[in-house]
Amino acid sequence: MIDHARSYRLGQVSPAEVLAAIGRFRSAYQTRRLTAALDEIEDSTGDMRLVEGDLHVPGDLDLTRERIHLLVVLGDLLVDGAYGDGDDPESFLLVTGDMRARDVVTAGWLEVHGDLSTDRLIGDYNDCGAHIGGDVRTRLFYGEEHHFVIGGALHADAVLGRPRLEIATPPTAIALDDPRLLEHVDRDLLRVFDDHDGDGAPIAFLDGFRDFRELKRRVRAGLPLRTAGTLVD
Repeated sequence: MIDHARSYRLGQVSPAEVLAAIGRFRSAYQTRRLTAALDEIEDSTGDMRLVEGDLHVPGDLDLTRERIHLLVVLGDLLVDGAYGDGDDPESFLLVTGDMRARDVVTAGWLEVHGDLSTDRLIGDYNDCGAHIGGDVRTRLFYGEEHHFVIGGALHADAVLGRPRLEIATPPTAIALDDPRLLEHVDRDLLRVFDDHDGDGAPIAFLDGFRDFRELKRRVRAGLPLRTAGTLVD
């Protein structure tokens, strides 16, 4: 539930207000898509919501589940649980201040003009993208094929894979075939091939994620990606 959010579908937000909110997006591409969607919203089940001021969501915020096509927060956004959005249908979130969430799994369009702070930041597929104007602070960042633009610095304990990332200072990342990946995620999420080195010692060869859906499910549920146990059986 999103408190004190005015709804376009319920007549609480005028078309002029929606157009003004859309104009705050920094991407002309997003502006064109949203303007076109405004003409078609009467034929859809989605809504456009506007929050003037800060927004605090006590639990999870999933734009797809809430059937929100566009959410504009003219202030800071705090989500106690997980934030999620979608690319089919596309959803758009614009936060003009800072955003904090326990975890973020983004497949839609996400734009934060300030800083983004979250425990785990997960990108999902490549149809849409995320634009963060300030810094990103996260314990774990896995962009998958999603496109990220970060205007400030990326402060991450671990960056997995080779993210599609536009940033002034690219981070050091752990490749998806690097055994160090096992320090951050469970073996059952990965394609792991066991072998031995020249001295007969056991080693593990990795070939990326085997079960990305399970990874996303754990993040949305607030579950660890690596449970207690040995790194290599």
